[in-house]
Amino acid sequence: MAVIAAFGIPDTDPDFHFANDGVLAPEWEEQADLVRDLFTFAVVRNPWDRFVSGWQYCRSTRQRPLAAVLRRPPMTGHDYRHVTRSQCATLYRPDGTLAVDHLIRYERLQEGFDEVCDILAMPRVALGPRNVGDRPPYQEVFDARTRRLFARRYRDDIERLGYEF
Repeated sequence: MAVIAAFGIPDTDPDFHFANDGVLAPEWEEQADLVRDLFTFAVVRNPWDRFVSGWQYCRSTRQRPLAAVLRRPPMTGHDYRHVTRSQCATLYRPDGTLAVDHLIRYERLQEGFDEVCDILAMPRVALGPRNVGDRPPYQEVFDARTRRLFARRYRDDIERLGYEF
């Protein structure tokens, strides 16, 4: 949200969530010619950190133990998008190619956004904190068993995006 706000797009703007589902968004294909001619980028997040954030945020999961959510995660709707669906599902085309020009790691958000500003030849903008939750570091949440469950389910994000626990 901080990145979108840095471009001056208010959350009331109809384009605020444009192609929020990446290659799965209907507008991605509908606007393929436009998207192809634009510089595109996405922010990816450490899969374990992203999962813990989603698990504690979503109504259907926040009261359930971590292992139970990993064994039976949400399979539809809002909570599916925030907890279950891999990041790679929205970033990679069916042929396996990355659908955006540039990836920013959430863990280095300001540095990555500075690179995007440089590429776009726009002034760098300091990103302010947005939507910050209060939760323990993901390393304190997973035990050996839940790490194995997680690694099986989110192997694609871990490997393609190059993350380590």
